[in-house]
This record gives sequence, structure tokens and C-alpha cells, in this order.
Amino acid sequence: ITTDLKNKPHVVPMGINYKKGKLIISPFIPSKTFLNLQENPYAVINFTDDVNIFVDSLLGKSNFEIKPTKKIKSFYLKKTLSYIEVKVVKFIKNKIRPKFECRIINKTTIGSFNGFNRAQLSIIEAAILISRINIISMKKIKKEINYLKIAVDKTAGKAEKVAWKKIIKKINNKNA
Repeated sequence: ITTDLKNKPHVVPMGINYKKGKLIISPFIPSKTFLNLQENPYAVINFTDDVNIFVDSLLGKSNFEIKPTKKIKSFYLKKTLSYIEVKVVKFIKNKIRPKFECRIINKTTIGSFNGFNRAQLSIIEAAILISRINIISMKKIKKEINYLKIAVDKTAGKAEKVAWKKIIKKINNKNA
């Protein structure tokens, strides 16, 4: 989660990197994450097993259940298992994906991570596909979705079935 100068939170799934003891956030230009980190050099990295958060954020939902953090003026997801509060200490320019090198200010653990089942991993992969729906051909997306559906059909629980329906609805609306 990043926030703008008005403290409005922005939730988006994003991979982070650890390199030589540094946490690196590397958003695309242009993106709200990039703009927020330039305005307000703080972020909260949430670790969650709720796949609906991945899907909902990529579908544009912005009203997530959040709580205030402990050390920085920001928020963490109510449905997170743990979170890290960070401050940007170095900006590395790049025209496509700049890097924000961060120092960890605080780590908080709320629950334990038990791993993702096959359905959850498939939903995360499908969410990544829909984030690229205007870049990748629909033929390729449908082929990959059909493969990912196998694991969802075999191992999805109630929450995963809800997330999967949202993904399929997005794909079907794109086709319409």
C-alpha cells in the first residue's frame, strides 16, 4: 500500500525484491504506485493469502478494509498475515521501471502463512493475466485460463470460487 500526500491509500499487488539486504519496489511508469512513492516516500508491504485482494485490486477496487500502521503514517490490509513498513532511501531512475530502494522501519506479524494451494496459485496467475488483458492476445489468455481452471476446479474453496468468477467475468466482458 502506498499513499498520496492526502493519505489516500492505493492497494496493488506487486512483487518486491530483496537485494543485498535492501527491499526494492519497482513499479511501472506510469502508475499510481510510482507517483505515490515520489510524493510520499513510504509504503507498506502486505503478505496475504486472500486471493480476492489480488483480484479485486487488479479489477480496480479501492475500498479495502484497512487499519493504521504502527510506525509510519499509512495503512495495512485488515486481511493481511504480516506487513512491513518501509521508507524509500534511494531512487534509481529508469524510463520503464525505476527502483525505489527502501529501509525497513517495522515488521508486524498477525498470523502465519500456510502456503497457497493450487487454486490460489492459479488465481494469482490468472489475475496477472487480466492485468495484461490489453497487452496479451485473448487467444493466449483463454488458453492459459483453461489450463489454470483445472486446478481451480479441483482445489478451490469458497473464497477462491468467488475470485475465479470475477476473473472469468472480466474476460467475458472484454470479449463482448
